[in-house]
Amino acid sequence: MAGVTGAIAGAYSDRWARLEMSSWETSLPPCKPRYLALDGFDGSTWLLSGEAAPEDIVEDDDFWADSDYDNAAEIAKNLVACWPNPPAEIARRAGITLRELQWFTSGKSSLDPHARFDLEALLGIEYDERMGRYVEAGPYVLIAHKPLALKEVYEGISGGGDARPCEIVPRQGAADPSWRYVLINTYGEPPSLVMAPRGAKITERLPELLMNYDGVRAVAPKFYQDVVSTCARACREPAANIREMKNFVKRYKEHWVDCSWQPE
Repeated sequence: MAGVTGAIAGAYSDRWARLEMSSWETSLPPCKPRYLALDGFDGSTWLLSGEAAPEDIVEDDDFWADSDYDNAAEIAKNLVACWPNPPAEIARRAGITLRELQWFTSGKSSLDPHARFDLEALLGIEYDERMGRYVEAGPYVLIAHKPLALKEVYEGISGGGDARPCEIVPRQGAADPSWRYVLINTYGEPPSLVMAPRGAKITERLPELLMNYDGVRAVAPKFYQDVVSTCARACREPAANIREMKNFVKRYKEHWVDCSWQPE
């Protein structure tokens, strides 16, 4: 009987030990890899769990490319609002529909790569690798229609207001009865022109919208007439805008003085 009792007691003891072991094992954290890490602050060595961070991290070029800010649609939206021709004509010249143009400029959808390239070329939008974003390359003939759009385009082509825009009037003779002409004489970049309708509210706000506005300057009648004629030709169709302005810049290349455009 004593032997039986001892056997039962031993079996009970073994079962209890196994239960205790099982309970202890279930409370252990899951097995993880461990590694030694040197503390650069005090020189101590620590045993840490988890995967050691690789010493050499290879940069992913695609990651940095994707991090660039794609602001082409925003620039296109403001330029279309200041373009002498209606949006429908701009879209047709770029080979897209008006709806596609509207959806792209509003950020609702993208464009086919070829169509986007053609639109950017038409509007003079270029990618600046140094700045990591798109910029207004110009030069342009702009129409003062929408205050915010004009302000944004001006600050884009002038590098944040680095210019002395001024309204030009002929030194002799009468000025254009329908339009006022503002020369955006930027520093280091070709000039652009703004046509503002006389009597319009936005025209009276030009000193407020165009940073560093320099008032009215009288110029030679020949120069003034060339500005008027250039604007008229630039307004004929969307593709004529930048082409006519580039020709204008070539005609007055000698007017660059210390990278500052001088009216005459």
